[in-house]
Amino acid sequence: MTAPLSDRKLLGIFIGSAFAVAWTFFATYIESMTISYHQNIYQNPLLAWINLGPVPLFIAAGGYYFTKSHWDEAQRQQHTAGLKGMVAGFFLWTLVILFFQVQQINDENYLYPTIAGYLLMLVVVLAFQGKFLSPGLYRGL
Repeated sequence: MTAPLSDRKLLGIFIGSAFAVAWTFFATYIESMTISYHQNIYQNPLLAWINLGPVPLFIAAGGYYFTKSHWDEAQRQQHTAGLKGMVAGFFLWTLVILFFQVQQINDENYLYPTIAGYLLMLVVVLAFQGKFLSPGLYRGL
């Protein structure tokens, strides 16, 4: 007997959140081993994005993993496109931040670049799910 869909989704979100917390601790640990002890990790927008950027992806992936068996094919494709959009948005914003770092356009505050990254991730997710322009334009993704 399987658990109801809402229980499975909550379990998936909880497991995804646990992976997000574990990722943040792991990334912070690796960065503390490779970066000067006196440098605050969250003063660097790239390091802050590497720590905080994947959090929505982990949470959504947890929910997807535990509830995908209850969906029909159209819902599964839409959620898969959303996960692909999150991955693409994460790497696209990473490239933007790297460009800013190379050009030495740095912001001491990590909050604004992180929020901008999440907004870009949302736009890419909506594009991958076909919410922009014509519905048939993004079917192959």
